Amino acid sequence: MSSVQQSFEKLISLAIKREDEAYEFYTKAAENAEQVSSKKLLIELARQEEGHKKKLQSALGEGLCDTFTCETIEELEEMDLSQYLTDVPLKPSSSSQDILIVAIKREEGAFEFYKALSELTGDPSHRAVFETLAGEEKKHKELLESIYDERIQPWM
Repeated sequence: MSSVQQSFEKLISLAIKREDEAYEFYTKAAENAEQVSSKKLLIELARQEEGHKKKLQSALGEGLCDTFTCETIEELEEMDLSQYLTDVPLKPSSSSQDILIVAIKREEGAFEFYKALSELTGDPSHRAVFETLAGEEKKHKELLESIYDERIQPWM
């Protein structure tokens, strides 16, 4: 395995870890949600993040890292893909507003990450996986933004 493939494997492994963290994030938020509708939404988001993790694991097992078009580590590093997967910490005392802001940032980062990966793979089936994941993360972000606009923004 080339060092470029190993670097992509590390990125995909990090993405899997972030999907796992997103699942935990939404599950915990659902446990603390006061409104039934919020709880249902958060449980659904957690379920979808679990699905994203499984898609990534499956693609990794199918030789995904052999399909990327970057030739060198330098080319890959210039793209700085890991910037999209930064973890934004929350405190136990975080407000609903804080939680929504962090969730929106996480979804935005995941969207940008999967969009970039879709443009880098030479394999149409893997491109479709990343495009699907990007689309789902974008929908999550838009949904969370609309909740923010409805529930937080009017009070500011």
